[in-house]
Amino acid sequence: MNNINHIAKTGYLFALLGGTILSFDTVLIRAINFTPEQIAFWRSFSMSLPMIIIIFFSLLKRKNKSKKTQKYGKDFFLASFFYGLSAILFPVSAMTTSIANMLFIISTAPLWAAILSWFVTKEVVNRMTILAFVISIAGVTIVMSGSSADFSVSFGDISALLTAMSMAAAFVVGRVSKQDLSLTPSIGAIFSFILLYLYFDINFDISLFNFFLILIEGSVIVFLALTLIAKSSKLIPSSHLGFFLLLETVFGPIWIWLVFGDRPNIYTLIGGGIILTALIANSIHSIRILQSEIAKK
Repeated sequence: MNNINHIAKTGYLFALLGGTILSFDTVLIRAINFTPEQIAFWRSFSMSLPMIIIIFFSLLKRKNKSKKTQKYGKDFFLASFFYGLSAILFPVSAMTTSIANMLFIISTAPLWAAILSWFVTKEVVNRMTILAFVISIAGVTIVMSGSSADFSVSFGDISALLTAMSMAAAFVVGRVSKQDLSLTPSIGAIFSFILLYLYFDINFDISLFNFFLILIEGSVIVFLALTLIAKSSKLIPSSHLGFFLLLETVFGPIWIWLVFGDRPNIYTLIGGGIILTALIANSIHSIRILQSEIAKK
């Protein structure tokens, strides 16, 4: 029973670390400043490199020891598809709509995760999670109220919505699967960069500095963040995991301020504080409920 409690705490810790690390993503996208298809391709390519290296050494090791090939089921490829789709859509959204609009729309991920979980797993969303979602949306609204962003629907807005839905779908697949899907974001990135290469005219003439930023962003930041998030999808409810994407809204403007000097306004600080408080309160409440259920058994 204590092991169950430990697993849940580990899941929330992985999600917290993953969401926090992922919050650096927008800063690096802005620093690289490519066209949408360019940033989507290079980001996906960089995300896929760790997995390509892992596959290469695994094949060598397997060849030397003549081990059986590991079998991957439909859940593995389904989760990879959704992560790959989000790998294309997220940078496209970041480059074609305002950051405020993008973060607001992506913050609906917990709602989509809750809806999909209810349909797929019949996982009931408790009142505290619903309240935390409402409070978080209020926090994001406060953040956006200090922005001069245009609220008209654009291609970037639609991309952000599809990103939120893709991430939510990946979380739900991870929740119901019996497989370890922690590396599916990187597998999805392989699919996405091949697709982008086939359908777009990709410019390979980039500076060494930009290539370095791309490697840091995809192979370190995004790879590590999404691996932790994918790992946690098996350990905590999908509707809870979606909340940790909101850390981008909380920390993103702070990193942009520190790197580019764009000082966050009072609305960003207040809204970000509300989101962070709702996220922490929901996680603590969920762990306490689990502890109570364990104690009754």
